[in-house]
Parts: sequence; structure tokens; C-alpha cells
Amino acid sequence: MFQSRGARACAPIVVTLALAFASGPAWSQANNAQVDQAKQLIGEERFVEALAAAKDAARADPADYRARYYVAMSYMGLRQFDQAEAEATAAEAQAPESAKAAVQKLTATIRGLRQGVSDVTEAEAALNEGLIGKAARLYEAAWNAGRNAPDHGLKAAQLYSTRLSQPVDAARVLRQVKQALPNSAAADSAEAELKVLAPKLREIATGYVTEARALPLAQALPKLQAAEAADPSYSTIFLVRAQLAGAAGASDLVQAAIKELARRNLITIERLAAIPNLRTMLATPDFATFMADVIGSEQAAALTRAVSPEGQVDFLTRVAQQGQLQLFIGRRNDGAGRFQSYARRKVTALQGLQGCTSVILLGDTVAASPDVVAGLPSRIIDWRQVDAPAVSADFVGFGPMFDGWEATGFNVVGDGAPIQRVVEAIRVIRDACPPPPPPAKRR
Repeated sequence: MFQSRGARACAPIVVTLALAFASGPAWSQANNAQVDQAKQLIGEERFVEALAAAKDAARADPADYRARYYVAMSYMGLRQFDQAEAEATAAEAQAPESAKAAVQKLTATIRGLRQGVSDVTEAEAALNEGLIGKAARLYEAAWNAGRNAPDHGLKAAQLYSTRLSQPVDAARVLRQVKQALPNSAAADSAEAELKVLAPKLREIATGYVTEARALPLAQALPKLQAAEAADPSYSTIFLVRAQLAGAAGASDLVQAAIKELARRNLITIERLAAIPNLRTMLATPDFATFMADVIGSEQAAALTRAVSPEGQVDFLTRVAQQGQLQLFIGRRNDGAGRFQSYARRKVTALQGLQGCTSVILLGDTVAASPDVVAGLPSRIIDWRQVDAPAVSADFVGFGPMFDGWEATGFNVVGDGAPIQRVVEAIRVIRDACPPPPPPAKRR
């Protein structure tokens, strides 16, 4: 039998409700057969025949709420929403308490579909008038009315992405279609469109994350939320959120970000150790228990070691051994950040943490001014004299040191250079080494 496009759009939700509906108490055998026939016909999307069978069942036993329920579903499949709602209301009045929730769900679905049909009519009119933004919003509203007509959602997404250049809004609707109707042709279409949009969405998310890195937590959070809306698969969002929350001492937000990383199977000791103030947080019993719940007690113990001053020195050595750490010293700044005397050499290792000093073993010279003889095999760094680390591009500066040199710091180089992790390592070591007391005044 011929069905309108609208009837076909209603069919999936009608069938779902029919198949999910539980039978009531023992009714007459004849009426059970008629109700079962109506249910089967609805499952086959033969709504006209289903309506006739359900009405026969209702006439045979006016007290059987199931018959009215299937009359309502048949009308809904035929897009006769006023009659459908009237029958659903009558069924709800007759239904036992155990079945009322199912009937109420049907009533809500009918109302949602009616609103969706109205929205689509308005959307088509808006589209004909050239009101593309209004049309997209109305198609989305039609989809949201019951989330059972994916054509409306896909149409909204198409308008958002092509006519309006709003890929984030398009992606939002496409993800809704995938979630609401898994393993369907509509979900496959949504997935295909998301793959097309993926590069642009990642670009948008990356831009927001870059902005967020330079902001205090309160101002950064909206940027990170916008990045997540664009591309929730971009793990850097949650890493940066954890780092900014850690820097602000917001333990609850750190925990939330860590859980997001865990859900995505992105937890590593190195990533966690890059969160500022994590060592302080781990010293509190509640946070220590939380970390054990997330990564297990053995990994939590390894993390505690990694964020200790000794663990941070070990980390800097690993970075050096990977060829990513260089020591820079400079003096006679010209006022524009350039030094007339300078040397930049590869770091091969850091030797331990004896008290508050470490030996930096040096390798090849990367660059040096003509007046500097860069031949020393090592430098001794007194962490008590180190300033708070400051980042500029790939350079992590920590103040004047080494016999009158005005600038000292590490260049962190190479693909995936762990600059923020190096900053946190220096900060932890420095904080564990209070500055020396001022010299006693002579009497």
C-alpha cells in the first residue's frame, strides 16, 4: 500500500514503540488475536490495515487499553496526529499503573511528531524565501521534536555546512543522528559527512585550544568548551584543561579532565605528570584515592615518583637523551631579546639531584657567538637560584646564572617537544629547593 513520505518518516518510531510495548493482563483469546494482528501490521508499516484491526479489537472489548494504544499508533503512522493523541489519552485513562509510562511515552511522541511536521512546513517555506538560517533552525527543531526523522536532521546539517558555513552546528546535528539511530542508513550518512568535515573541525578546535593556552582558567574554559563542541575527539582539549586547572589549583576540574582522558584511553604517566601542582594534589588522601581509582595503585605510585623532584630530573634526562634538550646562556642583551654573547649546546644528561644541585652534561655546540668558547663539558645548576620558568616559543628561561650570564634556559626542540612538561619539571624541582637565606649582616 502506498505511504506518504511523512508516513514513512514516522514509521521507525512507531515500529519501535509497537515492538517494545508489553502485553497486559489476560484478555479474551479473540481480542488477544486482534491486538496481536494490529501489532504485527504496525511492525510491517501497514498502518491502514493495522488501524482497522485495532478498531475491531477496541469494539470487541472497549476496556482493553491495548486496542486503543494500537489505534493511536496506527493514526500516528498515518500522520493523523489529532486522532492519535485522542486515542492515546483514552488508552492512558484505561491503562493499569504498570503500563501508564508506555502510554505516556506514546503521547509525548505523537506531540513531538506533530510539532516536527509543523516545523518542516515552516522550514520549507523559509527555504523558498531564501531564509536559510531560519530554515536550518526549523529543520533541526523538526529533528529534535522526536529524533525519529533523520532526514530532517541531515537536511539541517547540510544547510549548516554548505549554505551557512557553520560546520560546528552541522557536526552537532550529525552526531545526534548517529547517537539516536545507531546502525542505520542515516547514521552511516551522518558518519560520512562528519569525515568530510573533520579537517575543518580539527582546525577550529586547534584555534580555540591555542587561544585557551594563553588565558587564565576562567577565560580559557569557554574556549575549550567551544573546541570540544567542534571536535570532541581532539585529546589536547582535555590535556590543556587539566593543565590550566592544575595551574589554578582547581582539583575538581583536574579530576574531571583526567576522567575524560581515561574514557578516551589517553592516560599516560607523562601526560599526567605535566599537570601543574599535581604533586601537591597527590599529597591529599582524596586525590590520591581518586588517582588509584583511575589508573590503579601501582601506576599511582609510579606517578607519585614521576612528579617528585627526583622524578622530574629523570624526566629531563630522558628528554635530553632523545635529543630534545639544549642549554642556552646569553649576555649583553640588545633590548630586543637578542644577545651579543651566547652559546647553545645539546644536553646529554642531568646527573641526579644532590641536595639542590644537578650536573648538566653537555654535548655538541648548536650555535655560539664568536667570543664564546663553548668547551665546558658540564655545568652545575643550583636550583635554589632558578627563577620561575617562563616560556617563549621553544625556550624555557629560568633566569640569570653561571658567572654573570644574564639569561639561562633550555631550548626544547623536535617534533612533539614536551615544553609544558619541561616547565612543570623545572617548577617542581625549584619549589622543592627554597632559596638560600640572605647572607648575615656584618656587625
